[in-house]
Amino acid sequence: MRRLPVFLFLLLLSGFTLSLTPQDAMMEALKTGNYSVVEPYLGDGMRGVFTERVFSAVRGELVDKFGQIRGYTLEKVVNKNNYRVYYYRVTAERGSYRVSVTVRNGRVEGFHLVPDFNPAGAIYPLTGGLLGLLLLWAYLRKFHAGELVLGTVLLIPVLLVQPPLQALPGYLGLSDPVYVTLWSGLVASLIQEPLKYYFARDKTLGRATYVGAGFGIGEALYVSTLSAIFGGSMLALVERALALMFHASTTLLFAHSHRSGAGRRALLIAILLHWLLDWMASYWHFTRSELLLWGSYLTMLGFSLAIFWKLLPLARTENEEPAVRW
Repeated sequence: MRRLPVFLFLLLLSGFTLSLTPQDAMMEALKTGNYSVVEPYLGDGMRGVFTERVFSAVRGELVDKFGQIRGYTLEKVVNKNNYRVYYYRVTAERGSYRVSVTVRNGRVEGFHLVPDFNPAGAIYPLTGGLLGLLLLWAYLRKFHAGELVLGTVLLIPVLLVQPPLQALPGYLGLSDPVYVTLWSGLVASLIQEPLKYYFARDKTLGRATYVGAGFGIGEALYVSTLSAIFGGSMLALVERALALMFHASTTLLFAHSHRSGAGRRALLIAILLHWLLDWMASYWHFTRSELLLWGSYLTMLGFSLAIFWKLLPLARTENEEPAVRW
């Protein structure tokens, strides 16, 4: 008899859950953080990729950027072929953002953050990149615009090749966060580091440093664009400054090591370290582990400072040769 109240409560709760429309279930799950609210409404394809772990990671990142969710309002409904797309404005502690819920045959088939351009979101990552560049210039007292532009341009082929390869596990139906993030980091390291090595290896130390700095500036511009669309945070300032210094330190190491015949060894070290850093940053989105986040930042900082401590004085005093053609 004592179990009857518990049974009635569970029955009432299940009745409430099943009375929701699919789009309402998705939004209630987002608001409360309770994945079980929307799980019965997920379509077969959505269920395979939008796991509870992915849901928690997406929601956690939104909460980090905008604060706890206070409410949401339906803005419009759009019919696309056999789908209905519901657009919502979500109100949070530190602003608002838009999301869309795609429904077909009573099932949730898609959930997306809708771009909402706000230039203020670009301030932090752009400032971080410029701060890293300013610190390099302040020590070197040299500025190589050609190499800076070269490094920035190198990001273009990276953006064309890297994202499709990183998305390959999803195309194959793989969704385990460990494998997905390990693959993503490996692809990034194997594409970026050899490219930087090829263009920095035969330059003077100062010019090689600015190739990496240019690559860091290119990343800062790219992240700034994304932040203006999807929102940014002050943490991006620290991240972009450290990333620029990391890229500058690797290209400086490439140029110095190439002269002594140890270029390939330096490239291998950079690939492995980049792989580790990218994995830590990517996996953090799933675990929200402060240890992973700050561990990646401290690793970048420690490696960069170690290289700069040994090689930047040589780059500062080295006689510059004419610019090497691209």
